[in-house]
Amino acid sequence: MTHQFKKIDQFQKELTVELTEDDLKSYVERTENILGQDLRVDGFRKGKVPKDRLKKHLNPAAVLESALDVAVRESLAKVIREEDLDMMSFSELEVKENTPEKLVYKVLLVLFPDIKIKDIGGLKVARKDVSVEQKEVDDTLNTIRNSRANYTEKDGPAGNGDRVEIDFEVKAGGSPIDGGVSKNHPMILGEKYFVPGFEENLIGMKKDEEKAFSLVAPEDYYRKDMAGKKLDFNVKINRVQSVSLPELNDDFAKTLGKFDGISDVVSSVKGGLLQEKRIKEQQRVRLEILDRMIKASDVDAPDFMVAKQLDSMVQDFDNNLHANGMELGLYLAHIGKTQEDLKKDWKGEAEKQVKIFLILHKTAKDKNIAASHEEIDQELNTVVQSILMRGGALQENMDTERLKEDIAAKIVNEKTLAFLEKLHTA
Repeated sequence: MTHQFKKIDQFQKELTVELTEDDLKSYVERTENILGQDLRVDGFRKGKVPKDRLKKHLNPAAVLESALDVAVRESLAKVIREEDLDMMSFSELEVKENTPEKLVYKVLLVLFPDIKIKDIGGLKVARKDVSVEQKEVDDTLNTIRNSRANYTEKDGPAGNGDRVEIDFEVKAGGSPIDGGVSKNHPMILGEKYFVPGFEENLIGMKKDEEKAFSLVAPEDYYRKDMAGKKLDFNVKINRVQSVSLPELNDDFAKTLGKFDGISDVVSSVKGGLLQEKRIKEQQRVRLEILDRMIKASDVDAPDFMVAKQLDSMVQDFDNNLHANGMELGLYLAHIGKTQEDLKKDWKGEAEKQVKIFLILHKTAKDKNIAASHEEIDQELNTVVQSILMRGGALQENMDTERLKEDIAAKIVNEKTLAFLEKLHTA
């Protein structure tokens, strides 16, 4: 096997690999052995078919196709290993020649930038104590009760605590706001999830009654496109129901799962809230450590990585909008921006995320942090079992190797974060 490089730019190289006839024969033989492990032939146990019989029962085209895949994957890995390349990804695979005597292919390699991380060994981030207040437990228990509430139709006017279903439309300056139209929207009066004053305007209304009113959203309202604006509402009540909540007793506890009594539910709720707070505190500590490392180190975010991260952020945002029944194009039209405007707004965050990615990669490499085959296989088994437990089916063409690579990356990332956390927390 021979190979040569052609430099494209600071981060990219074109690699050309040539495999000889002897190289190819070894890959074909290995591929036949791999495929033969699952082959069943009368008179022989699975995986124990002699080679002369094996070749007669294997599809030659399938063998060559699999052998090509193995040859490219393993020869590429060998070059990366021998040249000690810090490869981020590869693409644009092009087979230039593929005969029994020779295989020649080209591939574009993207390499990690060589960054310098300054020693911040003296850095210590103080970890905050976390605890759960009784009000938090009570609020969660009430949420559980509400999820199992009984509803009965009510002829009279709606009051606090009643469940209503409404049609509503919200306008600002005469134009509907994004997501400001809904049909048969359910809500419990008194929970105050809407603009302050909205639910108060519904109290006293009856089924089929309509009402128009205006409110001014607070300056610090969570939706920036509504904050501080005068909003005009048109609301129709379609349904009014009285709400009956179950009592918090042992009988109710047993309907929630494997609980002997309400005290077990309370303990479970408190433990869950505490664990959630611990995770959030851990995330805060880790992010502060990474922020300090970014500020102390000479780390530049390459333009191509920032562009890729921005594309990913826009895609994630688009997916979130779809999950809430909205379209990215309509959202952008409403706020008067383009995708490029979003990318400009988010560029600073994208650069930060790229720098974090580079620092974690460099740390893992310098400290020889890796994922073992056992860890990868264990996590892969967990993923598969999770799919099956949810009633899903495994895809026949599932790319197991790619899945293992993703799993390995997540394991290394978590190990590296844990290493930095242990090193830099007081």
